[in-house]
Amino acid sequence: MLRRPAAALRYRADGMARSYFLPRYWPKRLIWWVEYAFIATLINTLRCLPLRVSARVAGGLFAFVGPFSARAAKVRKNFMVVAPQASSAELDRLMRASFRHLGVAVAELVSLARIWRDRDKRIEFTLAPGAVTPSPERRTVFVTAHLSAWQLTPLVGPYYGVTVPVIYAPEDNPYVDRKFASLRRAFGGPLVSRDGGIKALMRALDKGQSIGLTADTRMDAGDMLPFFGEDAPTNTAPARLALRYECDMVPVRAERLPGARYRITVYPPIRPRDSDASRAAQARDMIVQLAGHFERWISATPGQWLCLKRRWPKDVYKRLSAYRDECFGHD
Repeated sequence: MLRRPAAALRYRADGMARSYFLPRYWPKRLIWWVEYAFIATLINTLRCLPLRVSARVAGGLFAFVGPFSARAAKVRKNFMVVAPQASSAELDRLMRASFRHLGVAVAELVSLARIWRDRDKRIEFTLAPGAVTPSPERRTVFVTAHLSAWQLTPLVGPYYGVTVPVIYAPEDNPYVDRKFASLRRAFGGPLVSRDGGIKALMRALDKGQSIGLTADTRMDAGDMLPFFGEDAPTNTAPARLALRYECDMVPVRAERLPGARYRITVYPPIRPRDSDASRAAQARDMIVQLAGHFERWISATPGQWLCLKRRWPKDVYKRLSAYRDECFGHD
């Protein structure tokens, strides 16, 4: 029987529960229990299937359910910024594709231990031109985006013999959060919740360890920096940590290949272009460079980008909606 999580339960400011796919006006505990039962059953089922089959099943299920969820509108609006010339039908396709790849990501998380066990035939670890081979003697801030098989990027740690505490975003449903945490233990390194996790990451860097972060989501208190041509609240913590500890900030990308295989690429370190600028200006410059990487990756496979929450300020969506109405009409 499930115990009540020790952590504070997460509610919306208006008292409604956050949900994945159920109506938000349902009682919050009923939402959590129903969604947990669905996700736990799905996880147990996926464990019994070959990886390619489980990815296909989970992807198809999420592509079917996702468009009916409360988050579908946010995903669609985010793609409106990423692909401003896309038709309404294309935005719908991208939204469904994003949910499909979310399902695939769930299947990959369920199969994480299996993927790592079969790494010699499933994963290509590569170094982009100019990249530095990760080393236990060289602490590094690894950064990635919620794109394609991003959950596999922490595997650079065990592959290169580097201890990488990984910061992750806790799920709004506390029961589902605990279930996913049990799956993430396959990474082998310490798991650090994003809620209050910066101090833990600083302690890791103090010890000479490396850390890993995702840096493409909105940070409400972040700096307004350009992303796909529109200013958005942006997390500069990865760059600030790299500057503070005088270590490299290194982008890492995980791509899906045919046949349930993957390519994980380590890129050259991102460094400030003006060493005489203030530390804050250097951090912003580094994150702008990082955003350039993310934009190229997302543009190559937009439907594989996962952004379930509002990424840009509301006025950006209003302006682009008005532009689309003017140019395309109500298509």
